[in-house]
Amino acid sequence: MRNALAALAAVVALVSGGAAHADTYLLEYNGRAYGVLGIGTVRMEVRLSAEQYTASVGLRSGGLLALFERTTLNAASAGGVVDGLPRWRSYVLDHAYSAKRRQIRMTAADSGVEAVIEPTYRLWGDPATTAAQKAASRDPLASFVALGASVAASRRCEGTFATFDGRFHYLLRLSGGRADTLRSDAYRGPVLRCTLQYVPVAGFEAQDGGGSGRVPTGEMWFALTDDPGFAPPLRVTVPLPLGEVGLYLSTLRRGSVALDGEMDVSAP
Repeated sequence: MRNALAALAAVVALVSGGAAHADTYLLEYNGRAYGVLGIGTVRMEVRLSAEQYTASVGLRSGGLLALFERTTLNAASAGGVVDGLPRWRSYVLDHAYSAKRRQIRMTAADSGVEAVIEPTYRLWGDPATTAAQKAASRDPLASFVALGASVAASRRCEGTFATFDGRFHYLLRLSGGRADTLRSDAYRGPVLRCTLQYVPVAGFEAQDGGGSGRVPTGEMWFALTDDPGFAPPLRVTVPLPLGEVGLYLSTLRRGSVALDGEMDVSAP
């Protein structure tokens, strides 16, 4: 579940120059296990224009999860937009858990992906993620934005989104699709319910089955609004033997901000 939540992150800055605008979304989620037990909160902000994006997330464990492992996670991603989908340039993560802390800073350029990880990983998986796999992937937050952007444009559950988080390389795959209506305090309107498959590829340990048993096939709901650029994810659920664990939208705010120049991210 940590990897799935890490597909969320925080800390964004806007700096100098023109007259463009970006749609901005504030998304707040409650985590619940078995539909009733609170496990924490996630707050996310997405800013998306025709040329660039930023995404940030903050996660705090709570309720049942905090009894076993206190977790805080802040991360941010920024980059350009190509054919309606994010192309990331920078990603930062600050993750504290079980009296440990790891910070990751990644940048993507034509020369490849560079990562500074403190403390570095002791193991890199078998097989480890290759340079080509890194270059063909988005960071976890950029993949989250890409999922919503793809659904908004196509109104379909389709596509495979390669993702790299500093060690693990995996695919997020949308399929299926069922139209529905949601009536909640956060959102009332049409939704698209997609099957979400997490496919581990590299960076995992062989004795762990290469990560194949980590996350079963789940479901992701998207709001079908009048915005052709982004369909806000409303919930992400993963089945467990006795129920399910998931993130459920509690707050959705949408607006527009003026951009004076290029969007960038700051270190957490």
